[in-house]
This record gives sequence, structure tokens and C-alpha cells, in this order.
Amino acid sequence: MALWRLRSVRLKLLALAMGVAGGIAYATWPGHSGCAGGSCASSVQAQASSQPLIEGGADAAQKVMTLPAAGGMSPTDEAAMQRIYAAFATGDFVGALTQADSAASATDFSAEFRRWLGQQMPSLLISAGWAKLRLGDCDQSIEWLRRAAAIEPAASAVKGLAVCYYKQKHMMQAREYFLTYIAEQPSDSEMLLLYTDVLESEGRFTDAVEILKQLVALADKPGSNLDKATLSQRLTSMQGRERESSAMQTEASRNFRLTFRSGDHEDLVAFVMQALEDAVDEYHESYGLPAPQSPIEVVLYPSNAFQSVTAGGPSWAEGLYDGRIRIPVRQASQTTDRADLDVVLRHELVHALLALVDDSRSLPSWFSEGIAQRLSCANRACAGFQFPPTAGGFLPQDSFITSYLALSAVNAGRAYQQSLFMVMAIEALKGEQALRQILTNLTTNSDLSSDGLMAPIGLNFSALYNSSSDYWKRRQGPSSR
Repeated sequence: MALWRLRSVRLKLLALAMGVAGGIAYATWPGHSGCAGGSCASSVQAQASSQPLIEGGADAAQKVMTLPAAGGMSPTDEAAMQRIYAAFATGDFVGALTQADSAASATDFSAEFRRWLGQQMPSLLISAGWAKLRLGDCDQSIEWLRRAAAIEPAASAVKGLAVCYYKQKHMMQAREYFLTYIAEQPSDSEMLLLYTDVLESEGRFTDAVEILKQLVALADKPGSNLDKATLSQRLTSMQGRERESSAMQTEASRNFRLTFRSGDHEDLVAFVMQALEDAVDEYHESYGLPAPQSPIEVVLYPSNAFQSVTAGGPSWAEGLYDGRIRIPVRQASQTTDRADLDVVLRHELVHALLALVDDSRSLPSWFSEGIAQRLSCANRACAGFQFPPTAGGFLPQDSFITSYLALSAVNAGRAYQQSLFMVMAIEALKGEQALRQILTNLTTNSDLSSDGLMAPIGLNFSALYNSSSDYWKRRQGPSSR
């Protein structure tokens, strides 16, 4: 197998408070590989600043939850009312709704209380729905937001439903609620930007391009907080995808929806589908990563068109994940080294599965990129770590937490290798099952700090860093202990 080197950069185009949007991961060959035979790879992650999609989904609801004027209620009514209101006022929206539903089904409350409770239910349902949305529980969120919309189609309920169906990749339902919401709130630029992603999934590139043109124009207006440079790159990418779309066709498997150029890439379709399905099964069996609930989108592009569909990305990219796995394919696909392609697919799939597990929240760079490299080694076939001829020192501890793009070129190269090295050190220190323990403890509301990730295996990041640094200084591969 040709020596494979992988590098991954995760850039946020739209980072939303509840993890609606994912990052971008790029792949390439430069640098030194961390595993013998090129089985593993080195990588880097970068994150832009997060911007919330909605400033507290419950805020608007709180303004309309009111206490009635004194009188007209029994002591039992007033006690229940105060419990519900107190829970809501302290931010326990789910608890407030639970108490309200319980009271609604009871028979010992007055008609006055029931009228009051009926008036508060939209606020209670919307607030609890958004609370669940932020925790990644869209099934429950959808149930409550649909109840709220049936009573009163408030914009915040419709918005939450659009976001949840988008997150679940139910694009037909998402589009319905996006259209309803945007018709009422046409100036919500963040929802418009998110809607372009829905349109891309449906192959409606022309509509997506028109919306992005509108947003770029809005960015020039005084007082706009839109990032024109980012929007312009997004527009250029979407225009490139629009040009490519006329020649594309799509096939589906159990867990993936693969789009490729007709007449050029048919010979790779079966290989790509099988490689990804095998990797999903392996990652589940060996590491406990769940299979996707909805198909992951994968797109193959001609390599000479890849820059146009990923505007702003590095020219050396050999693959990326930005909510979709995108892979460039050489003009003569028979020259594509399928072993190399397999590693790219497996690496980007790790990013895709982690985004599903942690609701697309940012992971520390060392972990996200180190684990993607480690799992890219098929069936854990990584050999001992291969040190570069001049290994250099171990980077400072804080270098591994933030974006690797802030590092110098020399330090960035080491950061890629040393991220993998630390992940391999976890296995050396805590056993082969340690990575599985970490990954199976990841949830949509997990502590994603380095110490939080290490907690399930009784390790902290400082201890891991010190051990890894010691191994590195002695040029001792972590697997050899």
C-alpha cells in the first residue's frame, strides 16, 4: 500500500449553540505518518467562533408566562400554580411542563386554574422543547414543539421544528418548517443559511445559490453582523456544486447516500459503499460508536473540480467532512489507489460519527484528530509508531486544545503526529478497551473538555500529556510501554 498521510482541518462555516452545524475536515498526504506502512495518519483541527442560532429559545416564552390576578382560585390551585411558575422561573422548563401535564390530567382543579394553565401551555411546551433540543433529544423536542404549534403556531415553535428535523436529516419535513418560519421571519439570516444546507441535500442548488446571493448582499448593509468573506466562500462553493450537479447521480446503501459523476465514477461506487459500511460495522463492534440513524451523505467529485466546490479550503485537501463526506477523485479513477481512498473514507467517517454522537460540538483538537487517525487503521492494524528522523520536542500542553492553525508550520506538523501519539498512549496506559470506554461515554451533553473525555478511564489530560511527553523524549512508541 502506498504510504498514506492524512491531515484534517475543521473549520466552522456556521457554528450554532446547540450544535446544529458541523465542522470541516480536510485530508491530504503531506508530513510524516504516525503508523507503520501508512496505516494511520496525522491531522489538525481548527474551529471558528460559535454563534448561537437563537438567543435562548425560552426567552420569548418566559415573557408570556404570567400569574393571574389575586383571587378566584382555591389553595390547591394556587399551590400547583406556584410550583409550575417557580420551576419555569428557575429554568427548569421540563420540570414545569411535567407538573403542568400532571395538573391538566387531574380532576381536583378549578375551571379558573384550567383556563390559566391552558394559556401557559404554549410557553411551557416551547421552552421545554428548546431545552431538549439543546440536549440533542430531538425526538422529545419535536413532540412538545408540535403540541405547541397545534395550540398556537408561534415562530419559536416552528423554528425549533425546522432545526430538529434538519438535525435528524429528515429534509422534507425540515423544508416545510423552514419555509413556514422564513415566510414569517425573512430577516433571520442564520436560518436562511441553514436552509441552504437543506436545499443542497434535496439537490435544489439554484435555490440555495439565490439565497446565498441575498445574504452576501445583506452583509454589505450598515449594522449587519454577517461575515461577507465566509458567505462569499459559501456562495462560490454552492455555485461550483450547482455546476457539477447536472452530471451527478445518487445511489443509497444501508447507512449512506453516495452522489457521484455519471460516466466517471461508477467503478468506485461499490468499493466506496462497501468500505464505509464495513467501517461503520467495525467502529460499532470495536469501539461502540452507533450507526447513523439517517444516511450520511457522501459526494465524489472530479479532482479538478474539488477546489470550486470547497472554496476557501486548502489546495492539498484529499477529502473533507463538513456535514457531508466530500472526496476528490482523480480524472482517471482507475489510478486512484483504493487503499489510500479507504483510509480517507474511514478518517472522515470518524468525524461524521463523532458529530452524530456529540451533537457536532467541538472536541479538543488532539482528541478529534488523534482518534480519527487511530480508527482509520483498518481492524486496528496500526503497527508501532514511526518517529520522524528528527522528532523534536513535545509541544506545550495547551497547544493541543485550540486550533492547530494558530501554530507555526513546524509545530503544526508535530501536533498532527503527537495527537495520534497521545491516543496510542491512552491504550498503552489503560488497555485496548480504553478508547471504547471513552467513546461509549460520549453523549450530546457530555463534558467535552480533555479531562472530561478522560474521566471514564480514570485519567486526566495532564497525566496523559506527561506520560506521552516522556515516551516521546525517549523515542519509545507508546504501544511498547
